[in-house]
Amino acid sequence: MDIKDLATLDERLYDLVGGKARGLSILAKNGITVPRGFVVINASIDKIDEIISYYEQNGYKEVAVRSSANSEDGSLFSSAGQYESYLNINGVEKLKKALISCIESLDSERASTYQSNFLDKQTHVMNIVIQDMIDAKYAGVCFTVNPVSKERNFLIEAVEGLGESLVSGNAKSSSYEVNLNINKITGSGCLSYESVTNIAINAKKAKNIFDIELDLEWAITKDDNLVFLQARPITNLDDATIDELDCTIYNSENDVFTTCNIGEMLPGAVTPLSLSTSVMAIDEGLRRMLVSAGAFKSFEDTKPGCCVTSFSNHLFFNLTTIYKMASTIIGANKESVEASICGKQLNTPPSPWKMEKKIKRVFNMAKYFKFILSRKKAMKQIDKLMDRMNIKYDDNPLLFYKNIDDNIKNLNYATLLHYKTSAHSGAMSSALLFILNDYYDTLEETRGVIASLLENIDGIESVDILRSMRRVAKSILMANSEAINYTNEELLEYINKDNGIVKDNYNAFIKRHGHRAIREAEMRNKSWQNDLDGLMDNILTVMRTGAQEEKKSQFDINEKIKEITNNKKFGIKKGIAFLVKQSRQGVFNREYTKSRFVRACDKFKEAYSKLAEILVSNKILPDTDLIYFLTHEEIGTLIADSDSKLVKKAFQRRKIFNEQKEIKYNDVYVGKPIPVVFNDVSLEKGTVLNGVPISRGEVNGVARVVNSVADAKKLKEGEIMVAAFTDIGWSPYYSVIKGLVTEVGSALSHGAVVAREYALPLVVNVDNATRYIKTGDRININGTTGKVTILGDVVD
Repeated sequence: MDIKDLATLDERLYDLVGGKARGLSILAKNGITVPRGFVVINASIDKIDEIISYYEQNGYKEVAVRSSANSEDGSLFSSAGQYESYLNINGVEKLKKALISCIESLDSERASTYQSNFLDKQTHVMNIVIQDMIDAKYAGVCFTVNPVSKERNFLIEAVEGLGESLVSGNAKSSSYEVNLNINKITGSGCLSYESVTNIAINAKKAKNIFDIELDLEWAITKDDNLVFLQARPITNLDDATIDELDCTIYNSENDVFTTCNIGEMLPGAVTPLSLSTSVMAIDEGLRRMLVSAGAFKSFEDTKPGCCVTSFSNHLFFNLTTIYKMASTIIGANKESVEASICGKQLNTPPSPWKMEKKIKRVFNMAKYFKFILSRKKAMKQIDKLMDRMNIKYDDNPLLFYKNIDDNIKNLNYATLLHYKTSAHSGAMSSALLFILNDYYDTLEETRGVIASLLENIDGIESVDILRSMRRVAKSILMANSEAINYTNEELLEYINKDNGIVKDNYNAFIKRHGHRAIREAEMRNKSWQNDLDGLMDNILTVMRTGAQEEKKSQFDINEKIKEITNNKKFGIKKGIAFLVKQSRQGVFNREYTKSRFVRACDKFKEAYSKLAEILVSNKILPDTDLIYFLTHEEIGTLIADSDSKLVKKAFQRRKIFNEQKEIKYNDVYVGKPIPVVFNDVSLEKGTVLNGVPISRGEVNGVARVVNSVADAKKLKEGEIMVAAFTDIGWSPYYSVIKGLVTEVGSALSHGAVVAREYALPLVVNVDNATRYIKTGDRININGTTGKVTILGDVVD
């Protein structure tokens, strides 16, 4: 232990004394007034008598006792509030008690948690600063840069009396902003113009001395002398914010953004890891499709994030980028782009892109046809890609990360292959809508007809999920009817012990669908094969409905085509027949490659999960869940550099993520999307909500609003599910419900495909359905007209 006067502290000791003592010493040596004081280096309880002796010999009376741990008030982490400090300490007994508490706080649970999370590579020693207590008339803080807005102005906050009430948040402060030239002050309150100016002048001087942005604590004495009590780096300038990862490349205030389609694939807020992997892959797939169609000359002409971007971690398509297809491909237009993505025409500004010459647009149409007609080859290629895609595990985190990084190109390629089948499916359905719309009175009626044409398509991946799960559930019930009363753990044990048809059906389900999940492209969401408790819960849900496969109604697509083409010209008949069959095949192909893309995502989920375990065992991350709140690139930096700032940022992002999940957006914006606030609304009996008909039929029933898996588990047989979106993970619950209403969706979405196969009436694109409709409301849904009617008679 050693004791040194702050004003004469040797610079060679600065690395030992902690940030608080170091900052005060630097201020004092450069002519900025600080209270008289000394620092106890490496304080220990058995040497307290020496500290008290120094205190008495140097004539100290009432003092402030402040921690100055060597990890405190550093350039990366402030450790603010982790250790104890005491004010107004007068007399030996009070000083002794304060010193003991201050020293013991080094090993408190609060400080230990902070150290293990952020400071595990630093040495922890408790130093203590003891200074004359200032009888303050005013006190406060001064930031040399606004820590919230990041504006390069001085921000001064002040209260009457001691500044502790300001730091603790127990007093309302006066606030002032001062420009860098210190000739413009905004704000008003308890301080005079001269005091504000004096604080800013000294703060500017301190900033120049330290050559970093500072958080300064100050006080004005009863005789109007300004003293500084602390100088520490501002450590939150690089802190995570709710809009930290927002899009920054959109071109103008007239850019059009939409949550349609992309908001169904990944609704709500997504994690930073997903933004930098699966979402980046979706964006790259779209960009490469636009290049293949001639919209852009080269891939380098497109910027990352120009097609799929995020605001507050919510995903949007930038329609303005995609509108370029309308100016470069003959037959395409702004309206067709909107119809294929949003399912409706939008009231938005004209496309900003210059129309290409006709010959160029004809040539690009040929290129686009070549792209979408390669869908069969794409299906073979994606199967081969899945066979060879292998992320090799390694106990060395750097080598393991490199193996993941080397496979990012395969994830991107899987997305492009999926877009080839998806674009073909969308093109055929859009063309069919364009032709048939001339023969029906309303767009909704046309969509209803198209929905009927897309029923009963054999072998679709998303449809087989529930079918295969029913097969598992039925075989369990036939072998052991008591299994319906099992817990999840008991059911899993039963399946694992079985050596017959139950195990065979279960293994077949896992092989084909084990990689699927709710919000499948979200890296944080485990697939069914890696969340067996959740899977058992789903199987039990199906078992409780009896697990009976409903018989399909008689359906002959050729007869259906004859019905809708009756009395039409020969060429029109042939065209409609071709488009119907292509649309049906397109649905199958699209679901096939979507499943493979999700399988690729699941390989990454498993790899990141294993990597997170290795990082925790190597004390690089405090817990495995934090990996999802770093981008892929940041994980590499963390492993290579052991950068504790990234751990801090991951903690902050995880906390902010709960706020981001609560944010709601409208489906279309011109310019930067702004979150919306909805007031609670109760609809009167007879109110009709309009949407888009996707699966035919009409039912009355009790609504249940489903916003989470926990909500879905409450579904009762015969209820109508009302959700923001359909998700492949909801598939088991389709055996429980008798109808479905969603806020987003399209005729080609997997939820629509499954609903049609199981004859569930479905209406999509019902704005704010989950807010207007309440659980317990009796409603009518008409999957032919696209109308949802509130019947009233709320059920308790």
